[in-house]
Amino acid sequence: MTVRAALLALLAASLLHPAAVAAQGWTVEAAAGRAVSDPVSARVASNVASLGVEYADSAARWLYLTAGTPLGGGDAPAWLAGGAGAWLGIDRGEWTLGASLGAHGYGFGSADSVRSGGGATLEAMPTFTVSRGPLRAELASGVVVATDFPADSFGLGTRAVSESAARLIGTLAPGVELTAEARYLHSRDGSFPYAGAALQGERGRFAGWAYAGQWLNADLAAPRTAYGAGAGVRFRRARLEAGVRQEPVDPVYQGTPRRSWTVQLSHGFGPVPRGPGAAAARPAASLEPVLSNGMVVFRLPLAAYPQPPLLMGDFTGWLPVTMLAADGFWTAWVRLPAGVHHYAFRLGDGSVAVPPGAPTVDDGFGGVTAVVVVP
Repeated sequence: MTVRAALLALLAASLLHPAAVAAQGWTVEAAAGRAVSDPVSARVASNVASLGVEYADSAARWLYLTAGTPLGGGDAPAWLAGGAGAWLGIDRGEWTLGASLGAHGYGFGSADSVRSGGGATLEAMPTFTVSRGPLRAELASGVVVATDFPADSFGLGTRAVSESAARLIGTLAPGVELTAEARYLHSRDGSFPYAGAALQGERGRFAGWAYAGQWLNADLAAPRTAYGAGAGVRFRRARLEAGVRQEPVDPVYQGTPRRSWTVQLSHGFGPVPRGPGAAAARPAASLEPVLSNGMVVFRLPLAAYPQPPLLMGDFTGWLPVTMLAADGFWTAWVRLPAGVHHYAFRLGDGSVAVPPGAPTVDDGFGGVTAVVVVP
């Protein structure tokens, strides 16, 4: 498998792995598994150990650098992979329009210098997103151009692949999202439709994800089904994760079916990045919760909060719930029974705030929580 297959896995991971999306600031990662982060898995041992560092901020800029070596020694080569990218676009609250741009590269080599090479990939994916209440729809269509420079006979030269995708994401419960996805890939070897679904959730320090899908081209050799699941636990800025995947025949990159597993330990370091105006951001006085169609709606302005705030309350067990973008606000919809409920917001810089002017009570720890009364 070349870097092109690694890119496809990277795109899938970014959609299906909740931790990847939530990462902010600098993170160091140590991982081990079967074909873990494998840009050159056809040339290295099945079981791999890797160490890497990555960065992501609220402006959707990211970069990573990872090195890996086969477990068990032997003559298999070690490898180095890296990349950088950004999201460029406009945000109008309930809709966004822009493009995800990225560049990836890798190199590998063995002690005998017989198995060595490298490659690079460029990607551009224009995307349109619209949100309505607990639903979000995404349309994307772009191109991936890849080339490799092998010193052996494995290389497949330069290739361009176009990809289009449509996704519908629904919030089933606080912190729980279900995604339905359809993709269409086209290359010089033909066209390949795909359909699948993913479920991911994060409550407090625990997270989990699962997905399943299938290539719909009947001419492909079996198996054509993909599935996977994983879970993680977080303590402060450290996270331990484990997952398994079944990868089917790859219709574009000629990859072979395989079952992979990964165990990863990551830890954030340095300050958490803030977007413009984040230091002065605080809830506006007019943003107390309101009742709408039997739901209590909590809101904070998108313009003041580049990073998604978290809603916490006695109705969530004080577990943080990510708010969603809708109509110019970060918004959370919660169905609450009649009575008095306590809540607060955790902001991107780690501070906890309540809306100015809202009724408050002492939280017993030197701070206050806001109060909302449901009649």
